[in-house]
Amino acid sequence: MEELSNYIVIVLILLALFLSFSIGANDETPAPLAAAGTLKFKSVLILGGVGLAIGTIFLSEEVASTVGKKFVGEDVTYTIYMLLSVLISAIVWLIIGSFSGIPLSSTHSLFGSIFGVIIVFISLENINISGAFNWEIMISIGIGWLLSPVVGFLLTYLFYKIIAKYFLNRFKGLNSIEKSENSFSWALLLAVFGVSIYTGANSAEALGIIYALFDENYLNLGAYWFWKVFLGIFALLGIYIAGRFVIKNLASQTTDARPSEGFILQLATFIVLFVVTPLGIPISHSHVIVFCIIGLNVAKKQEVDYRGIGKMALYWFLTLPISALVGGLVYFGFYVNGFH
Repeated sequence: MEELSNYIVIVLILLALFLSFSIGANDETPAPLAAAGTLKFKSVLILGGVGLAIGTIFLSEEVASTVGKKFVGEDVTYTIYMLLSVLISAIVWLIIGSFSGIPLSSTHSLFGSIFGVIIVFISLENINISGAFNWEIMISIGIGWLLSPVVGFLLTYLFYKIIAKYFLNRFKGLNSIEKSENSFSWALLLAVFGVSIYTGANSAEALGIIYALFDENYLNLGAYWFWKVFLGIFALLGIYIAGRFVIKNLASQTTDARPSEGFILQLATFIVLFVVTPLGIPISHSHVIVFCIIGLNVAKKQEVDYRGIGKMALYWFLTLPISALVGGLVYFGFYVNGFH
């Protein structure tokens, strides 16, 4: 049985690396910079990848501890089969969503899976639900999920109105406007790098699994840091190898977007991530950026695709219950066969 446990730990680490690669592959943060043409495309990918790696390795501890320890209550301890069920569920649902063209949140998928696994565990072990979860952390996460897109919307709206009034609208003539936008191209570069760092720091789902293995003494401190560095490297590889297709596609669709607008979007996103990450609250970066784009469109008095937004909202809502159901079923299968 001990030998089997060692194999399961290896599988968990491999799946965590795959998840980290997937996070990089689905990160659209550098797209506005690619569209602006400030740097060569490969340099844009490297900049975004390095930012993700830095955030993952050096700034993700609080969010990782939320995923890997603080979320569960005092009556529940992670086992390797619980962690395996969580990862299988989250990855399967994300793969289904990717092939279906559905924009899903890896954060919501993972926490939904954790919730489903724990519910099955406490039901089978006759544990009271009051001690199954850290309710204070759960409430904080819920508030973070609800408020972060709204704050992103409001910040983007406010920043556009201020920058347009006191800066953008003062330039007249094509040459003056072009010179102004060139300045914003370099500001956009800094903003994208900052958002990439905090996206890596906040998207600590994969590291949360490694943290749980460390917390339950399956890994020592040296091994924990070794795999932590590798998770950062895999996030970098994800954005460079696979993320290029998403970024190139989005960049081609936004070639007429001004660097100043990209800067506003990235600045609002950065502020949201900068505030919630040290608090250990994992949020959906994708949800925030979508609402920032809506805020920009509203500020510019452009048409908003409310039908498309409603469709995305439905998928976001379904992610939690579906990933919880899949996670619970996977763990139930392990449990009834004696693996728990």
